[in-house]
Amino acid sequence: MLRVCVTGGSSVADMAANRYPEIAFGPSARARQAAVGHTQPHATGDFGLEGTDKALIRRADHFFLSTVTESGWPYVQHRGGPAGFVHVDGDTTLSWVEFRGNRQYVSTGDIDSDGRVCLFFVDYPTRSRLKVFGNARIVEPDRDPALIERLRTMGEKTYTGHVERAIVVELVASDANCSKHITPRWTREYVNELTGLYRRDIEQLQAQIDDLRGHDHTG
Repeated sequence: MLRVCVTGGSSVADMAANRYPEIAFGPSARARQAAVGHTQPHATGDFGLEGTDKALIRRADHFFLSTVTESGWPYVQHRGGPAGFVHVDGDTTLSWVEFRGNRQYVSTGDIDSDGRVCLFFVDYPTRSRLKVFGNARIVEPDRDPALIERLRTMGEKTYTGHVERAIVVELVASDANCSKHITPRWTREYVNELTGLYRRDIEQLQAQIDDLRGHDHTG
């Protein structure tokens, strides 16, 4: 499902159309669509992340990052952290800091040579998934210390470890897929929060039972 939204407070001159049809629907894809009688729309309206999309990204503890290698192949890498490690900076910008990884620097090198990226988010409790496309750039720590310090805060935590770089992505398109074949999954923290109220009720009832049993023994 193609997402297009009009963002309040921004004029048409400030915004660009969602480029998802341009990026995803080449001549061959369009030919396949026509063959089955299911054509997709061309870019219309103004692009900006919707509120539900922003919320999904902010609570994500991982995503998959696709880059373009210099050999012309797609490359996909996993990125993870605490909920909130991906910062949503307005309607069309995402950013995060990176710590020491496997030392291959494939994604980083790809961005150095070709900034086009796609980020794929999955929210398992709501069975939602979101693709966002954009142009990424590397920000070295000594080039923007204030940005690095801001991105260290991830949700309710602030990390003090060595930051190798920040990545900033200026988004140009997004698309939300259906929930088919996404198996619902929940984190231990989510389950504990959800069941906490019931556990407290059980503990109170157990305390009342123990108290009544105590009275029976002393009576």
